Amino acid sequence: MKELAQEKAQEVFPAGTLEAFARRVLEAAGVDAEESRVVAENLVAANLRGIDSHGVVRLPLYVARLEAGLVAPRTKLEIVREAPAACVLDAHNGWGAVAGRAGMQEAVKRARRAGVGVAVVRRSNHFGIAAFYAQPALAENMIGIVLTNASAAMPPWGGRDPYFGTNPICVAVPAGRERPVIYDGATSVAAIGKIVLAAKKGEKIPPTWATDREGRPTTDPAAAVSGALLPMGGYKGYGLALMVDVLSGILAGAAFGPYVGNLRRLEAPQNVGHFFAALNISAFLELEEFFEGMERLVGDVRQAPRAAGERRIYLPGEIEWEWEERRKREGIPVPAEVLEELRALGERYGVPLQSA
Repeated sequence: MKELAQEKAQEVFPAGTLEAFARRVLEAAGVDAEESRVVAENLVAANLRGIDSHGVVRLPLYVARLEAGLVAPRTKLEIVREAPAACVLDAHNGWGAVAGRAGMQEAVKRARRAGVGVAVVRRSNHFGIAAFYAQPALAENMIGIVLTNASAAMPPWGGRDPYFGTNPICVAVPAGRERPVIYDGATSVAAIGKIVLAAKKGEKIPPTWATDREGRPTTDPAAAVSGALLPMGGYKGYGLALMVDVLSGILAGAAFGPYVGNLRRLEAPQNVGHFFAALNISAFLELEEFFEGMERLVGDVRQAPRAAGERRIYLPGEIEWEWEERRKREGIPVPAEVLEELRALGERYGVPLQSA
């Protein structure tokens, strides 16, 4: 897990400024006003949680895909198949953030009635950080599970060429008087966005993240982008990535593996698939009893004997909560390379990004 490190000297913006800028650019580019708000909120939520690889750095790419006609400016959501506890949504090539929020809302609605609700989405697009979509479940004291597939970036275990995406998994659990425990992570060692951001900033990457085109470990982010990412935990990460493609891709009737459109190549719609599940805790156990168990678990983990050299044990998602508190208070740093791209985009659409 990443530590709360000292921010490098960069231009810093309030979250509201970046969110308003992203929203106004999207609206100027022809996106529906409410959908612009959701997409902008999603991007800045990533920055607030310290996941800058999925934040406003993605805005120019999102707009480029819109301009190329590869994303619909207004998302048409259609339930094409349903049962009491499950449904399939067709997003008709709309915004991933909009489709993702609707998917979890549908899962929660069914979990209220049936105890468990599942929604899958087809013909969607990149949707940013998975934890963003757990909120409707957490708000109703439910456990939220979010999976999505993505553009091919990772080979099958023992292979050389990319087949699977980074295919993240998120499980979010309410914990009574404690903050929700939220695991959100790619099935690769690192998300492709972290490598792209390192390239923009002129930084090296660890040799354990990716290989070049010949399958050799590399610290060059450019070589990694044209090569392949490595799965977390070796064959175990590969197995998880495969199962995410089954649940969010094949089960949803969406694309899977290399058939998902490449996010960075302005060639074809992505047809990304998502999977959302909501578990109504009260259908399994009295809520108070569940919270007692979670509070004890959280306390036990925090008080566990620490390994030599370790100052603290974190719960999943705890570092992101602390980043969010800090950045809401101090602002969000934007690297010069990213800021240049954002200002150029804003200039094209008549939306200035003023310094704080």
